[in-house]
Amino acid sequence: MKKLFITIAFVAAAMFANAQFFVGGGLGMAMENGKIKAVNSGTTVEQDAPKAFTFTFAPSVGFMFNDNMGVGLDLMFGLGKVTEKDYDFDPVATFKTKTTTIGFAPYFRYVFAEVDNFKFYCDARIEYLMSTPKIEAEQGGTTVTNDGPKTTNFGIGVVPGMQYNLTDNISMNCALNILELGFATEKTVTKDVDGMGTELTEKTNEFGFGVNYATPITIGFFYTF
Repeated sequence: MKKLFITIAFVAAAMFANAQFFVGGGLGMAMENGKIKAVNSGTTVEQDAPKAFTFTFAPSVGFMFNDNMGVGLDLMFGLGKVTEKDYDFDPVATFKTKTTTIGFAPYFRYVFAEVDNFKFYCDARIEYLMSTPKIEAEQGGTTVTNDGPKTTNFGIGVVPGMQYNLTDNISMNCALNILELGFATEKTVTKDVDGMGTELTEKTNEFGFGVNYATPITIGFFYTF
């Protein structure tokens, strides 16, 4: 037994001697707005199109035991706001949906090829994402705020990726989420759907190629110690 512990200790020491710790991630921001113009019999009506703003912050940390194997953790924080006007109401009603999103994804990474400054890898991931919206309705100076549908996503999959080493310490990673193979389940809970306190729960399961609720291609920068 003593020899076994000594052997395990030596193996662990050999692995951690070549270990590399890395940190990184990405930031994202998007804005959308516009006008809708309708012309009928010489009469022109112009209305505001929906306005949208999103911001995401996705830090990531990881640990490579050697040149081929490592583990890591991706985090995700997102804020979104969509403003829409409903011109069917008099006076016009304005609806603002503010959504907070949080998530995390631990993963195991295997680097299967290296060509010059490029490394090609696959991540076996467990992903969890939760979105909580608030809906604010304003009409004629009166404002009412309600909870929107709460959505949770859980997935297990394998995602290929590519790393390009800009320097000895700085790299750019590209994950091809569109190629994910795995299982994903989505659950949406809507409260008071009929104004009488009824709660509606919808659950969807998916299994197949390309199952992913994230952006099809994600790019981030990393620093390796």
